[in-house]
Amino acid sequence: GEGSVGLVLGRCTIAVVSDTAAWVQQFCPTVQEPWAETRVIRRALDRSRRATNPDRYNPDGTYRRGRGRWTKSTRYHKLQVRLAEQQRKLAAERKRSHGQLCNEILAQGKEIKTENVSYLAFQKSFGRSTKVRAPGMFMTLLTRKAENAGGSITLINTQKTRLSQYDHTVDRYIKKPLSQRIHIFGNDAVEPVQRDLYSAFLAKYCSKDSLDVRQVLEAWPAAEPLLRRATSKWKESAS
Repeated sequence: GEGSVGLVLGRCTIAVVSDTAAWVQQFCPTVQEPWAETRVIRRALDRSRRATNPDRYNPDGTYRRGRGRWTKSTRYHKLQVRLAEQQRKLAAERKRSHGQLCNEILAQGKEIKTENVSYLAFQKSFGRSTKVRAPGMFMTLLTRKAENAGGSITLINTQKTRLSQYDHTVDRYIKKPLSQRIHIFGNDAVEPVQRDLYSAFLAKYCSKDSLDVRQVLEAWPAAEPLLRRATSKWKESAS
């Protein structure tokens, strides 16, 4: 596709806004690790390792430091293969889901504009979900695909633009808690829209360090119906 696309990638959701389409959805919904099954396998591995290597543990059950040789039973090797196969399937589904989502975004436009978010901070705060869905890996793949298509990725400075706090109807910044997922405009005549969708819309008209308010005001009448429909679908899926 041609033109620019605004993108907001969160921990579990992704919002995309172009000139002709807008949507917000769960990020890689098909990538789900079976945590219960993984826990069962890892506990079985630990029991097998302790049973075949009693000299490597202290009487209180803690690991005994020092060099030594580990004995691994046939059952232990089978459990390792089972765990590796589970992770292989998860990685394959993650790769497929990332590729499909990248293609859907690039079909809307090859000039992608998104916030410069630290995915390392995601790992520290939300380790489990970040490990499964890998948003940093997704952005690397999207950057490579966009450049191969002759496009580019523009990373927006979040501290200078503060997209989630800006309100173009009153031209000022309004702080809101992270738990508030609906953007309520200062002008009561404008209906609220989903927070990430509105940020993605503003991102379309950003450079690296600034927001072009004039372009936002010109584009809003055409973009408002798209954001309204996408917000309604998001509310239906959430309920």
